[in-house]
Amino acid sequence: MQGNLFVQAEAEQQIRELKKIPFDFYYNYVCDTSEGEVEQRHKIVDWEAGALYWNCSNNYGAEWERPFRAKLEEELVGKDLMFLIGNIHRFQDQWLIVSLIYPPKQRPVPNPQTPLF
Repeated sequence: MQGNLFVQAEAEQQIRELKKIPFDFYYNYVCDTSEGEVEQRHKIVDWEAGALYWNCSNNYGAEWERPFRAKLEEELVGKDLMFLIGNIHRFQDQWLIVSLIYPPKQRPVPNPQTPLF
């Protein structure tokens, strides 16, 4: 919500400070390359992962980790999980998972075309 441009006290009341997530989350995975399999590790900075942490923390308290891991390690991995990877201008060699993309898996459709011969 945008603060009031003309009354400083009102603007300060309307703006809330964001809370920092007290943990860093990473995905470790293996990629097939022309040189063989390569292990990768990237930090997740996706806002949805942060929101998931806060929801799990609020709903489960000290037991937040189990439902958090269930979502990221089991549920999303069971889908067609893709990473949107990016970096920050100041740290151009440090790649981050900016977004987790998980469209629903497509069910195989039987071929409606009959054989020609």
